[in-house]
Amino acid sequence: MTDIRFDESFTPCTQQEGFSAHMGPFYEKNINGVMHRALKIEPYHLNPEGVVHGGVTLAFADYAIYRGIGDEIGHDIRFATISLNSNLIAAGKEGDVLFGVGSVVRKTRSVIFAQGRIFTNKNIVLQATGVWKIIGEN
Repeated sequence: MTDIRFDESFTPCTQQEGFSAHMGPFYEKNINGVMHRALKIEPYHLNPEGVVHGGVTLAFADYAIYRGIGDEIGHDIRFATISLNSNLIAAGKEGDVLFGVGSVVRKTRSVIFAQGRIFTNKNIVLQATGVWKIIGEN
């Protein structure tokens, strides 16, 4: 799939309060001009079948796309998820690193349309599109 390796060049992400702090930690690295977020899969991320819980993957996608939007339009603008449409394509496993990227498809005065994907070095795990409501400035 990719040749990205998780190493010490990934640094902890900012904005990891609340649920994000509980689920993470998340890491990030600029690769060829695109910010990639990363989540190392630990036992607490797994479902009873021994693979990454779908809720973890969806929450990470929401975070990665949200941060990708901020990378493009600025992190001083506040916005919140209205909808997130996703397709889970493959499962992550303990010890995997999930990588996530997000980008703006279109921005209006009140909403942002964006897309993203979550992947490992072997598989695309999830593809998603969504809408985020602009709620003000910090």
